[in-house]
Amino acid sequence: MKNKEWKSYSLLISPTVIFVIFLQFYPLAYSFYISFQEWALTSSQLPQGFNYLKNYNDILNDSVFHRAVKNSLVITITSVFFQIVLGVILAYLTIGSTWTIRCIRTILILPMVIAPVAAGTLWRMLFNSRSGLINNLLNKVGIVGPEWLSDQTWAVISVIILDIWQATPFVLLVVVAGISSIPKDFQESASIDGANRFQIFLRIDLPILVPLLLIVFLFRFMDSLLNMDSVYSLTFGGPGYGTYTLTFYIYTLGLRNFNFGDASAASWIFMFFSIMFISLIFYLQKKYEN
Repeated sequence: MKNKEWKSYSLLISPTVIFVIFLQFYPLAYSFYISFQEWALTSSQLPQGFNYLKNYNDILNDSVFHRAVKNSLVITITSVFFQIVLGVILAYLTIGSTWTIRCIRTILILPMVIAPVAAGTLWRMLFNSRSGLINNLLNKVGIVGPEWLSDQTWAVISVIILDIWQATPFVLLVVVAGISSIPKDFQESASIDGANRFQIFLRIDLPILVPLLLIVFLFRFMDSLLNMDSVYSLTFGGPGYGTYTLTFYIYTLGLRNFNFGDASAASWIFMFFSIMFISLIFYLQKKYEN
């Protein structure tokens, strides 16, 4: 590229670059600065000065933070595992282009288009231990329904169920697209050689789909970690701190307790963890491709 052309291109894209820097990096830099400040809005409208690593130390030694990390990992790992398994199964059951199959696929993806807050409100009514539909159906078959939202263990399970219900359609759509891109010649040749459908999936389809599934896992893992709407509308972090997740914990620190210093520190700890995880996924994907 000629020097004159480079100057012209630079002049054209500079407004967009400046806008992106201001929109993306300035808030990040300011939150990093705030994470080393003593600042609670309830006591002052301005930061009260550097306290070095005190905010990070307070967060890392907070038992509620430990509970939030545990809940986030349990909810995310469990829900994403079942989302991928169910998504792959449903994708193979609904592969095809007939009118019936298309209608079934359309019905299956409906949970994905419902707003998370609306979905959480809907499932809160379903999980109601006294008048909810789920416990009423269980009672009809002689099973005493649990206290879904009043018991800490069942409350975590409730959040997992909601996450699986709402996010599995995304996996379904991506895997259907991935299956459709697999050359039919591979499957036909294996079938002629005597391979059954499960062997074809295990030896042909799955190795081809693994890079795609890693990307799906990355997207779903990060989205599940960042999801706060469902917890907010379904359990509001309760009972007690039973369903506190990292995002809900940060929300509570910053927008309910107005402790901006601790909230910024918790956000950067969360970001560091996320960057490490994303790097690991990209490393595994590259290693698999090589």
